[in-house]
Amino acid sequence: MRHYSKLGIVSIFCLLLTLNSYAQSKWTKISGTISQKGNYEITIGGKSATRSFRIAQYKIDTTSNHFTFMIPVQENLDYSMQVIVMKNGHRRLETDYSASFPLKLAGNQDLNVKLDPTLFKQAQKGLSFEKSAMKFSTVKVSGSMTGSKVGGDLSIEKVVEGRLQTIQSNFIVKGDSNFCFLVPVDKEGFYYLSTARFGKRIYLKPNDQIDLVLDTKTGLEVSSTETTPENLCIAQWEQIKSPLIWINMPGAKPDRETFTSIYMPLQKQVTDFVNDIHTPNSKFNALFKTAVQLDNSLLALTMLLKSSSEKRGPFMMPSKDFLQVPDEYKQLLHNNKVISSNLLQLGEGSNYLNMYAKFTLTNLDDAKRAQMDDAEKVKWVMGAIPNDTIKPFLLKSQLEELEEHVSNYSEFRDIFMPYQQYVTTASISKKYDGLLNMFVADTAYIGKTSYDFTLPDVNGEMVTMEKFKGKVVLIDAWATWCGPCKAQMPFLKEVEEHYKDNDGVAFVGISLDAEKDKQKWLAMIKEKELHGVQLLDSKGLTFGKKYGLVAIPRFLLIDKNGKWAEVRCPLPENQEKLKKYIDRELARSN
Repeated sequence: MRHYSKLGIVSIFCLLLTLNSYAQSKWTKISGTISQKGNYEITIGGKSATRSFRIAQYKIDTTSNHFTFMIPVQENLDYSMQVIVMKNGHRRLETDYSASFPLKLAGNQDLNVKLDPTLFKQAQKGLSFEKSAMKFSTVKVSGSMTGSKVGGDLSIEKVVEGRLQTIQSNFIVKGDSNFCFLVPVDKEGFYYLSTARFGKRIYLKPNDQIDLVLDTKTGLEVSSTETTPENLCIAQWEQIKSPLIWINMPGAKPDRETFTSIYMPLQKQVTDFVNDIHTPNSKFNALFKTAVQLDNSLLALTMLLKSSSEKRGPFMMPSKDFLQVPDEYKQLLHNNKVISSNLLQLGEGSNYLNMYAKFTLTNLDDAKRAQMDDAEKVKWVMGAIPNDTIKPFLLKSQLEELEEHVSNYSEFRDIFMPYQQYVTTASISKKYDGLLNMFVADTAYIGKTSYDFTLPDVNGEMVTMEKFKGKVVLIDAWATWCGPCKAQMPFLKEVEEHYKDNDGVAFVGISLDAEKDKQKWLAMIKEKELHGVQLLDSKGLTFGKKYGLVAIPRFLLIDKNGKWAEVRCPLPENQEKLKKYIDRELARSN
């Protein structure tokens, strides 16, 4: 899966754009600065008598505060600039506020603008025109795409911590395949031309000029009219790996046998190619050797994972783990492993790092792997990479992969806190702290008494948890209007069935339905044949409020001494994991 993280470096684009008639358009250059550094999205739009359309979008992050557009101008069109001020949300950047400004574009002109976000909330305030623009060196990347039958975004991206980060996107209408980016580059490195289907790697240095033709389906370079030694070398590598790219294309049926018949004989050619990378640019040579080795391994890892399947019920389903991997691949991928910090300068670096670390689990036998919990797997994966420079980014990948699986603070503590020393950058800290903060408040309840609330049961009798002293109690917080709660009921019944002969376990349901809906609550208990003790907490004003239940379903566990063992248990759909929590408390003495 391609990854698109938020925002980026300054860029200028020049696009032979949206409508075929734009070929005869005059051009206007819009250069600008933003008075306050931050995260912004700047969109240039056009409007005719019949429709409105987006021409281009520019993304700015805190590393820069200037931008430039080249806009093809037509008569009888109105133009505008929309600026969105972004803020940090829980997991990603979100819109804070925005402003729109009309633009009068005549063609063959240079406009220098300044944006002041502090004035955006006043009607059409915050944009002013300046006499001069900032100067910086640029790279021109232009060309066309063959066989373009549909429109869509074409983006240019940079590499940040081994991932792709969008700089700018331009919309290309069906039938118009031309593009031209003019990108400020003061430091050479890899960039990517990307659509929803492909990512084409390019290498840019200040003042380079590149003009090429791309295959619409794969992003492979068909030809070039202007290039550099570095990009000529990249194109040669693309031709070598092209048969494997077709096999791994999205939607293609994973076929290990066909892939292997091409991949294994290709390995000598790959080795020879790496040894023969000798452009005049020594920095590129070293980095591109890493890129080729990474590509070669990532192609195999992608195929092995896509073709791994396991039996779930009567069906064979795709697996999230590598299964039935032939020994020849284990040996080859181990010998070709890429653990250089150079991979952080490649847009595929983070993906490879995570996949290879997970792949090393195939060194264990199936029975051992099946018994490992998340904490044990992360320990193994983190130990698979000896380079401490890149370990922090592997930790970030593990945080992202497991964030939906971590149920509570104790799981976060056991899985991730042993690696807190690798929380070394702002992006990793944001992911680590964001997940931790979801659970840390729960520590106020763990180990404290559960005897501090009393609720009525189906007969109107008041019940306190003290009634179950000496037992392990699993509480199910739910409501009749909660669809996800009802989805867990069949799984909960199976867990209850597992403990039906164990007098040391009690199951208690607490509904957050309003008192006025008591009959609905009673009817659903009967309809769903709910077992255990069922209590009503009207609108959550007693139990729900006391324990900060802002979302349901929620499962909580009380130990034999009447103290909270856990206030955020795994859902019953993950039966084996939930039963481990119950069994742990059963095994503990009073």
